[in-house]
Amino acid sequence: MLKNVFACAVLVLTAFAVPLPAHGAAAGRDGKKIIVADANSTHHLNLYVAFEKGFFKKRGLDVEIKQTSSGVAAVVGGEADIVFNCPTGVITPIAKGQNITIIAQVKIPCTSVLVAPVNAPFKKPEDLNGRQLAGLSNTCCAVIAIRDTLKKRYNTEFTLTALAPGAALAALESNAVEGAILEEPFVAEALLLKDAEGKAKYKTFFDGRSDVDGDGKIEPNLAGENPPCRTINANKDFVKNRTKEAKAFIEAIDEADKLIRKNSVAEDIVAIAQKYVPNVSKQAIINSNPKLGFQIKLDTKGLIGYAQALVNQGTIADNPGEALFAPEFKGITW
Repeated sequence: MLKNVFACAVLVLTAFAVPLPAHGAAAGRDGKKIIVADANSTHHLNLYVAFEKGFFKKRGLDVEIKQTSSGVAAVVGGEADIVFNCPTGVITPIAKGQNITIIAQVKIPCTSVLVAPVNAPFKKPEDLNGRQLAGLSNTCCAVIAIRDTLKKRYNTEFTLTALAPGAALAALESNAVEGAILEEPFVAEALLLKDAEGKAKYKTFFDGRSDVDGDGKIEPNLAGENPPCRTINANKDFVKNRTKEAKAFIEAIDEADKLIRKNSVAEDIVAIAQKYVPNVSKQAIINSNPKLGFQIKLDTKGLIGYAQALVNQGTIADNPGEALFAPEFKGITW
């Protein structure tokens, strides 16, 4: 199981990542194709469902999904038109005046939570003070949200070891860290792991679903209530010059969202997830899919809040506010 999880992290971040065409090559294409720069993830299931179910073709769109580890840079540079990405990874280039904008939400809420051994001594948030935790990066949405809550409410701060999800779980297994902030389906993979006696090795803490200290009460989610997750982002010129196609693309995603929400563990939906993210176990997909709240409506307040957190930590100088969002989509997705 752990081997599969680690392989998935490699898959998501690098293994299938291939360069997109150089800018000149992109400029030479017929102009009718929509190129989506993608890094395989079950969080992008609505993209894959829309493609596999023909929702794009139904709207006359020629969509090509290209695997790359540099999707935001590809969109900024014009080699791709659209990328699904963690919003904090897009807010920064927007704040710096680069050629990218947010057009729609992918999903709410963020599914990243703290995972630790079942016997970890975390009874209250203050117990995380000084702990060594693994997480994707200091600019990861969940890391930002959890860190801000701990600082503001509990005067508590942890130390972060930046690791991809599979590597973070491997670090937990080797006791190199005391906990890990993981997203689905890696949370589901972790919760499937058993010890020598067949008992669960890990559980979630402070996620709005767990009674950590055994007092019969569910502790609040340190990441907040329904924090926004990934966004659909596009090259500004693409949105301006091909507005009709951009809107049709989001219509197709919305249709896929509705199908997934109808039954996120339907055999065909799970099969599509396995096709695009083959190294995640089927059971982890089944366990995590119901948590992926796909929707196109932007949580503008939450996303602007992420921007302010980036200002507070010195990553960007100013909060773009509503300038984060494409004006062409006002009244549609925000």
